[in-house]
Formats: sequence, C-alpha cells, structure tokens
Amino acid sequence: MALQISSADRSSTDPTDTDHNAPRLRTVRNEAIAALSRVSATMANIDDADRLATLRDDLNSLLSGLSESPSSGENEELTPVSMGSLGQEILVRVLDYLTWTNILAGRAVCATWRDTARHAMPYVFIDGDTGIEFISRLTSLRSLLPKTRELSLSCAGEISSIRPVVGFKHLRELNLTGVGLSGSHPYLFQMPTLEVLKTAVNEHFEWDLEALSGLPRLKELRCYGNQRLTGSLRSLSSLRGNLTHVDLEGCVQVTGTLADIGDLRQTLTWLNLPWCESVTGSLNDLRDFPSLEAVRLDGSGVEADISEAEPGDFCAINRVDKVMMEALLRRLDSTSNHFVLSSVTCLNLLIHEVAFDLDLGLVSFFPNLQELQCGWQSAVHAHVKGSVRSLRVLRPNLVELSLTNCSEVTGALSDLRDFPKLKLLCLGGTKVTPDVQNIGPDDFPSLSTSTSNVGVPWLVSDVPAFMRFLYQRELHDFDSEWGLHDDSPDCYNPDLGDLGDLSNPFILEFVQVGPLVGWRWTTGRGSYYFETEWFNRR
Repeated sequence: MALQISSADRSSTDPTDTDHNAPRLRTVRNEAIAALSRVSATMANIDDADRLATLRDDLNSLLSGLSESPSSGENEELTPVSMGSLGQEILVRVLDYLTWTNILAGRAVCATWRDTARHAMPYVFIDGDTGIEFISRLTSLRSLLPKTRELSLSCAGEISSIRPVVGFKHLRELNLTGVGLSGSHPYLFQMPTLEVLKTAVNEHFEWDLEALSGLPRLKELRCYGNQRLTGSLRSLSSLRGNLTHVDLEGCVQVTGTLADIGDLRQTLTWLNLPWCESVTGSLNDLRDFPSLEAVRLDGSGVEADISEAEPGDFCAINRVDKVMMEALLRRLDSTSNHFVLSSVTCLNLLIHEVAFDLDLGLVSFFPNLQELQCGWQSAVHAHVKGSVRSLRVLRPNLVELSLTNCSEVTGALSDLRDFPKLKLLCLGGTKVTPDVQNIGPDDFPSLSTSTSNVGVPWLVSDVPAFMRFLYQRELHDFDSEWGLHDDSPDCYNPDLGDLGDLSNPFILEFVQVGPLVGWRWTTGRGSYYFETEWFNRR
C-alpha cells in the first residue's frame, strides 16, 4: 500500500504524482509505521492530559490508516491519509526515527513534510572519495537538515576545510574518522552545543587541548591515534562539571600528570590513556574519584601504585587493566592489608600484553566478578596459572569464564559444576580434567550449549563418558572434532606417511544418520573410520 496525501496538505509547487512517487512513498510509509508505533510511547512527558489524549487519538488514527493494507497487486489502490490533523510536534518525532536518507526522500511527499524535515534531528553519516564531493554533500545537508544532532564524517581524499560543519547549530555529536584534514581548524572548537567529540585516524589534524574551552558542554572526548594532538591534561579543567569520558589512546604528544585532572573528580567515569608516554603520576591520584568506572593506562608513564588506597577508594571501578593488576600485585606483596575492589564485574586480560604471571587465586581481589577472560584461541597464555578451584569464591556471580589456551591452568570440570549463573565456559587448551563422571544432571544449570567448550578427554578410557556428556548437554557439534589432550599418556605422534602427523589414536567426531546420533574415532581426513557408537539406537 502506498501513502496518499490529502489535497489540503499538497503544495501546488511540490508535485507528488501518485503513480510516479508510489515506490518512494511505500518506502516512507514502511518507515513511518515503525516510527509512529514508537512515538506513541514517548509522549508521557506531556503534562496536559487533554492535549495528550488528542495527540494520541490523532496518532492512532494515522497509524491505523497507514496499516490498513488492501490485497497486493498491480491495481493496488492508494488509501487517503490526511496529515493535516497532525501538528509539527508529532511529525518531527516521526521523522526523528527515520534514517536521514529517508527524511530527504520524505521531503518530496508534500509541503508539510518538506517544512517539517528542516526540524528533524537525525544521525547523518557522510563519506566521499574526493574532497569536492564531500564538501558538496556537507553543504547541501546543512541547508536541508539544519537541526542534525549527530554528524559522522569520513573522506578518503584530502580536504582543506570542513567549515560547513559550524552551520549545524544544534549539533550534539561530531565524529571525524579518516578525514583528510591537515593543519589547524579552530572553527571546529566554536560549537557551544557539542557534547561528544570523536576523532580517529586523522594523522595530520593539528590541535591543542586548550581549544576545548570553546566546547563548554562537552561530555565525551574520544581521540584515537591523533599524533599531532598536543597540550596538557590540565587544560581539561575548563570542562569541569560536564566531562565524563576522556579517551586519548595513542596521542603521544599529550603531557601532564593524573593529578592535573583532579577537577574532573566528580564527573569522570572513563579514563583511557594507553600509549600516552608523557602522561605520568600514580594510580593513587585516582583513588577518590567516586564515579570512575574504567581506567586503561598501559603504555603510559603512570606508576602502578595504590599503596595509599583505603577501603572505599576506587569504589566505582568495574574494569581492570594491566597497570591496575600490577598495582594490586605490589599491594599484596608489600602489606598484609588485603585490598578488595568489590565494584569490579569484568576482568579482561585479552586486550593487554600481560608481562607478569597471573595466578587465579588473585580473583579474591574481585569478589563480585561476573566475567573473567584470560585466554583466546590465537595464542598460548602460559602466564595464567593456578587451579579453577580457586574460582569458587566467585560462585554466586560468575557468568562468563574464558581460559582458552591457558596451558598452565589445572583443576577439574566438576569444580565449577554448581555455579548457578555460569553461561559461558571455555576451557580448551588448559589442563583442566573433564571429569564428567562427577557431574550430575542438575549441575551447570545455566550453561549455554552454543558457546561453551569444556575441554578434551585425557585417556582413551574416558572417551565414551565424555562424548555422552557432550551429547546429553547438547554441547556436541557435527562440524567439530575432538582429540585427546596433548599431555595425555595415551597420545602419541608417529609419522603416518601420507596421513601426516596426527595425534593418535586419531580424533573424535559426532555422526548423524537420520534420527540416529553417535560418535566414532576417525583419521579426520574422510578416509578411515572406526565403528560408530550410537546413543539412541532404540
């Protein structure tokens, strides 16, 4: 069904022939139906009950008219729907749910939509291969959608200026990624409404942190690899009371100490300064930031020291990086006063190069931990040591545990069997024994069948019970293969000629023939199979 505008809404200077515009109107209609449904739920902030009831009646009437779809066919009739009964307030809310390209398409529907489009506040993404093409699009949108709130720009070619950006007087978020800017562009820091500034891969864009004083409402500063960004962290004090996120990863010319951002104490929630080599100080400088949730300082000049921390300090930290882990280890070695970060819910060491041995017993620092990720498939993580039994202090809350390829981790699968919330479990490449004979039908009550890996059997004699356990817990996969653990006494690797070097006695796979499911030993090359053991032959 297509949307037809009543004559009262149609502009004589804005032709909308229904035959010609039917495909475009259909697209707008589909977007509008979804938008209108969401708009009706956003009107609770209107205090006038009579006005609210009237707006909702008009909205429901329009939605009903749009949704009544006659039988499809070549002679599909257009259902008249009047837009005149809806005020600009409702129409703007509708358009705000549409993509900016559909908003531009909607301008051709009628004069009402054309005029309303100028009040929409969409997210706009503009890219281009040449500077001329890029600037042309940006200039056009400045007049067509002047109230755009979020603007993301990317251009492969060199650009001398993006001055049309300042024409978006209501802009809240500006994202410059791979924009070929060179030199300084002070006009970018003269936008009093801007709340989020993101820049990435802008190697020749020159600016100083002092320029941020021209963005008094800025809440988030996210800069990645801006090597020509200069200035001191002290300049951020001009944004006290608003700034919540500071991310200057790889901005190597930024200087200062953590003490310089003391004025941000009450609002800062995120501090990311990796590879800012000239930033110094100590973690002690952040101990009394009440809202600070995440800190990443690896590669910076900050000292891993929390010797002055007391109970209640770092009270909001929920993610720990390499520097914080080093500080905790030093604190543990130097004092009997065991410091606890009860707010930490996620410990992820995958994104950092860990230069020290990490014992799983250290999780006692984080009694409320929900996610522990110490390994992945692309590398061996021999620095992670200890037994999974040490993790039992996390039993009430742990949801995700990934120790893939942590080759020195030991223990038994049954040590984790009564974790009530554990959904993701990855133990491949560890020395954890899958003692499935000690696991009952009610154990691992929340384990996900699609993402977990409980390891591999140690002995040939363990294989039947192990394969049955995978089948019963629906952890089996007909496209995957299993084998004995590399350290198994039953595993050997002779030269098998054309077959190559295989861990023997070969490998394991699941088999399905109709309703029957079983397992068997195989060479894994599709040439040699052993007898299949069926689970459900009856």
